[in-house]
Amino acid sequence: MSQAEQMMNEWLKHRNVLEELLESIKDEHIDFKPWDGAMALGELALHIAGWNDVFVSMVKTEKFASPDIPKCETMADVCKAVKDFTEKTKARYELLTDAELEAENNSSHPKLQGPKKNYLTAMYDHEIHHKGQLFMYARMAGVKEVPFFR
Repeated sequence: MSQAEQMMNEWLKHRNVLEELLESIKDEHIDFKPWDGAMALGELALHIAGWNDVFVSMVKTEKFASPDIPKCETMADVCKAVKDFTEKTKARYELLTDAELEAENNSSHPKLQGPKKNYLTAMYDHEIHHKGQLFMYARMAGVKEVPFFR
């Protein structure tokens, strides 16, 4: 198994849990914010999925461009959008080669500089960080049963 496949499979373990968690949240909580200035629950889920696709795309393109986040009215809309991003990101991931992952990137951000696989490490950390927030949001919104973290 290639390095790219291994990294993708590790990421998918977390993404599958995110999708499972989102299915347990009711529509009335889509706009839940635990504090002023926080992202709403639905918005945070879409942020994770959309921006992670950007990180994977950067291995090929080196372009840091804002994702096209769809407007969602219900949690079913959020779940569908996240699943769509998952499939899109997975398809991009499957095109990556180990040689590309080891190639030097052009990032000006000091924590991303080095091999292009650093983009994927940042993406993985981004997903885990925000997924942890969503676990807290879900609990605060009254979800009793949450999936295992991975």
